Amino acid sequence: MKNDVLHRLTAARPAHLDPDLPTPSPVRAEELATAMSRPRATRSARATARPRWVGRPLLSGLALATATAVAALVISDTAPEQPGPPSSAAPGSGSGILLAAASHVERQPAGSGTYWYVEEHIGSLQKVPGKNYTIDVRTEQRWWTAAAKNKYWSQSVDSGARPATKADEKAWKADGSPTSWKLTSEPDGIVTYAGKGEIDHDAPGGTADSVPYGEIPLRLLPTLPTDAKALRKRLSALVDKDYNAPEKVLDQIVVSIARRLATSLPSSPALRAAAYRLLAAEPGVRSVGDVKDHTGRTGYAVALPSPYESAPEIRLVFDKSTGMPLGTETVATRGGDGVSKGELLSYTTITAMKWTDEAPPFDTDTPDPGPVLESHR
Repeated sequence: MKNDVLHRLTAARPAHLDPDLPTPSPVRAEELATAMSRPRATRSARATARPRWVGRPLLSGLALATATAVAALVISDTAPEQPGPPSSAAPGSGSGILLAAASHVERQPAGSGTYWYVEEHIGSLQKVPGKNYTIDVRTEQRWWTAAAKNKYWSQSVDSGARPATKADEKAWKADGSPTSWKLTSEPDGIVTYAGKGEIDHDAPGGTADSVPYGEIPLRLLPTLPTDAKALRKRLSALVDKDYNAPEKVLDQIVVSIARRLATSLPSSPALRAAAYRLLAAEPGVRSVGDVKDHTGRTGYAVALPSPYESAPEIRLVFDKSTGMPLGTETVATRGGDGVSKGELLSYTTITAMKWTDEAPPFDTDTPDPGPVLESHR
């Protein structure tokens, strides 16, 4: 939609990330791995940013209607073995933190309800053109999933932009404390301090009828193994079936799905713990130590290695006492284009994650204003 903040930011992407590029290449493989690392976007951004060469989105569209068949997928005994979780890990290491979180989270109550509800605050840090400060462009994303019916509802809210740090706030005040910023050359590339409120909402059966990028049918979740090695094997088979991409990219999609199982999907405590243990086996996972998320909650974080030189590093933040996820961060792994190595690029803070019987507050889509003409150059 025209006023979609994430859509406007998508329009500013570099030309080499244009999703209409016709053929696979190392750049396209790198783009997919990078895209899978980003916070989930609203429906307009998903529609424009999906790489086309990789084939259909994972188990969405037609596959949503055939989830029963997918759930019955038989994995060949000759499938290559994948590394399992380390048998032991130093308590302060990245693997050790994930294994400790797994032990905590698998003891959490399973819960029940008609809908799985997740509320996330998403921040995208953007440098203001021609100025010496950065703003945090904030969006609130709400998801309802009816697990029994495999249906999704979503709502996106423009929460407004703020100076990203105290130093940025000082520079912003020196700039006259503007309440709007033009971030791109697009007609709708303006963000505001106050925010525009609801961007859109999407109900099942509407014009968009989209699902979060990289998700799997909810009915499949109870069939997934709760052993980390077996889970990786099953996810690898599903990914191999539904994507046409290099093996390195396929492996990163498996890792991305494991992150979804760990941080947003209505996984059982045992399945969530298995996803943590799968991630603990990733080479190069490291501890970031004690951190505070963007609501001030204290937790600990681990960093997953970047699969490509230019792809951001993904950091997962966990509650120390429960092992439940608090959010994610993406951090630049190299400098360039006005970004410094180690700089925070975006974050997602989970402010609610629970089963509920309270229905979504809408049952139709936001009216569609019509096609949006955009330029990628």
